[in-house]
Formats: sequence, C-alpha cells, structure tokens
Amino acid sequence: MGRAEKKRQRATRASPAPQCIVASDDSLGRKCAQALKGVLGLHHVEHQSRRFRGTTSLYFFTTPPAEAEVRGENRPVLPLPDGNRWLHIAIDLHFIADKYWRVNHISIGLLQGDPSTPQKEHVLRAEWQIHEAETDSGHAQPHWHVLSAAGVAELPMFDEVVEAIPGFEEFLADARPKPAGNGTFGHFHYAMVTDWHRIPSTGPYQVLADEAAVVAWLEGCVRYIRHQLDHVDRKAGK
Repeated sequence: MGRAEKKRQRATRASPAPQCIVASDDSLGRKCAQALKGVLGLHHVEHQSRRFRGTTSLYFFTTPPAEAEVRGENRPVLPLPDGNRWLHIAIDLHFIADKYWRVNHISIGLLQGDPSTPQKEHVLRAEWQIHEAETDSGHAQPHWHVLSAAGVAELPMFDEVVEAIPGFEEFLADARPKPAGNGTFGHFHYAMVTDWHRIPSTGPYQVLADEAAVVAWLEGCVRYIRHQLDHVDRKAGK
C-alpha cells in the first residue's frame, strides 16, 4: 500500500467528535419548540422534560395533545397538516458538570395513524448521535432509518387484477420473498450527509458543534420532511 493510499484511508476515518454542550436544557427546549412552531405552522409548541439520573429527555407537544407508543411508552407527537401523520421529536442530554449538558442524541420520527390512539405506524426516523469518542462513530451521522413502506397497501387496482385471475393470489404468496428477520433493515443507517465525492473524503460522520446548530438542523430536517411528504402526495395524486 502506497503512502498516498494510506493518507487517503486516514482521511476517510471519522474524526473525533467534539462535545455538543448546552448551558440549559430548558433554554434548548424553548428554542427548539419555537423553531418547530414556525416550520410546522402550529399556533404553539411546548416542550416537556423527563429527567432521570444524570440524563434528561426533551419531547415536544401542542394542543390538542396526541401521543404515540415509542419504545414501549406513550410519548407526545406533533401533527402534520394532513391529520394522519405525526412527528415524534426527542432530544436526549447527559449531565456533565456545573449545570452543563451534553447533547447525546436527536431523533425525528415520522409516524402515521389515527389521533385517538397511540398505536401509530412508524415510517421513517432521522437521527443524529453525538458520540463521545472517535471509536463510537461506526454509523453515519446524521442518518435515516426506513421502518416501513407507508402507503404500499393502497393498491386497489392491483387487487382487482389479482382477484380476476384464478390462482394468481396463491402464486404471489408462494413467490413473494420472505422478510430477512424481524425488521432487519430497520437497523440500516442511511447516510444523510457525506462528502464521498471529494478526495480526500472525511466520510459519513459529521459534527454538531453547538446549540445553534442543533436548532438549525432540527428545523431544516423537519422542513425537508414536510417538503418530501408534499412531493409524495402530489405523485400519488392527492
């Protein structure tokens, strides 16, 4: 292996992650709530904190409140304009010292389902894990998870064809590929930001430096989700 190749490989490794520090979890929650209020077009958005030993999690809600089951517990969700889609947003912080907090994880989950029940389908999730050490950065940061194929079941024209051909439904059932495990590909981290096209590349791991960057990324990612949902609806003729 030549010197140039070794240099390129070193450059593509994830760089050490700086600590994303905030002085107040409540201040961060208020700033994020204000950003979400604007990008979602809601009258108001508030945040709540759930504190544990050495950690706190920020969640966001509006009125009337709605919930979804996330990781075995009911958590607040924010409505999207169509009335059937929701965003679950969580920011996890770890206490360090002198009232300062380290932003550890940001999650934006897209769900769909009836507002009257917490049983909602998880469709997509955007995440940013702010690692403490270089050796923890195996996955792309930030990244997407694809959790289910929203709307795939809405195929009335195809269903009509299947019903019209004797034996075709049984044929499809036998030929359809079986899923590889229980949600296996839900664990695939789809890189959101990379510079693979550059030489040398620093790879798919980006840094989130401070509170302003947290608020800006949250707002921008939610805006992009809304834009893409509008695009999907237009393609579907809605």
